[in-house]
Amino acid sequence: MPSRTWVLFALLSAAGFAIMAAFVRLASQSLPQSEVVFFRNFTALLMLVPLLYRHRISLRTSRWGLHLFRTSIGLSAMYLYFYALFHLPLADALLLNYTSPLFIALFAVLWLKERWTRGRQLAAIAGLLGVALLSHPSSSIASPAGLLGLLSGALAGLALTTVKKLSQTEPGLRIVIMFALGASIISFFPMLWDFSWPSTEAWAWLIGMGLFGNIGHLALTRAYQMAPASQVSPMSYSSLLFAGLIGFLFWHETPDLQGLAGALIIVGAGIMVARERLEPAPTPPGGVPPVDRNP
Repeated sequence: MPSRTWVLFALLSAAGFAIMAAFVRLASQSLPQSEVVFFRNFTALLMLVPLLYRHRISLRTSRWGLHLFRTSIGLSAMYLYFYALFHLPLADALLLNYTSPLFIALFAVLWLKERWTRGRQLAAIAGLLGVALLSHPSSSIASPAGLLGLLSGALAGLALTTVKKLSQTEPGLRIVIMFALGASIISFFPMLWDFSWPSTEAWAWLIGMGLFGNIGHLALTRAYQMAPASQVSPMSYSSLLFAGLIGFLFWHETPDLQGLAGALIIVGAGIMVARERLEPAPTPPGGVPPVDRNP
C-alpha cells in the first residue's frame, strides 16, 4: 500500500466529521437536541459492541469514578457542541470545539504536572489572539452560542486529558466503550422529557449522522495505524475546510477576513501543540475517538 495512503484516510475522516456536523444541524431542526445527542451516542455504541467481543475486552475496572467523570464532562461538551452547531455557522462551531488541544495543554500542566514549555506558552498566546479575532462585535461567535461553543472546546479538552490519565491503566477500547455506554444511558433520560417520534426525513438525518460519524472514526483509526500522530494530527483541521464548504453550499455561510485570520491562528496554535505532544488529533464530541491498535 502506498506510504501516503494515510493522507486519504485522514481526509476521509475530516470530511466524515464535517458531514456528521451538518446532519446534526439538520436533525436538530425537527427534533429536540436531547434526542439527537442520545441517538449519536447510541449509534456509536452499536458500532463499538462488536469490537468489544472481537478483542475480548472486559468492562471490569477499578476506576469507575474517573470513567464517570470523563463521561459527564464529555457528554456536557457534546450537548454544548450540538447547540453551537445549530446556532452558529458550521465551520465556526467546529473551530471553537477544535480549540480543545490548547485546553489539553493547560489541563495537562495543572493536573498531570507536565511541563509548561515555551511551545505551549506560544500556542496559548496564539490561541487567545485567534479567539479574540473571531469574537469581534459583528461576528456570530460574539454571542451566547459562541461562548457555549468555546466552552465545549474547554470541556472536550478536559475530557481528553482525563482519557490520558485513564490510559495509564486502562486499555483504549475500554475507555471508548465505557464512554459510549455511559453517555447512552445518561442521555436516555433527558430525551424522555421531550421525546418526539422522528419523521421519515428526521430518521434519514439521524442515520446519516451516525453513518458519517462512524466513517470519521474508522478512517481516523486507520490513519493512525499507518502514520505517526505528529503527521496525522494536523490533518484533522481540514474538517474546517469541509465544514466551510458545506456551510457555503447549503446555508450560504461566508467568513469575514478578520474571522478567517483568527481561524488560521487557532489552527496554527493547535498544530503547534499536536506536533509537540505527539498526541492524537482532536475529534468533535459527536465523533468517537480512534481506537488503539492493541486494545
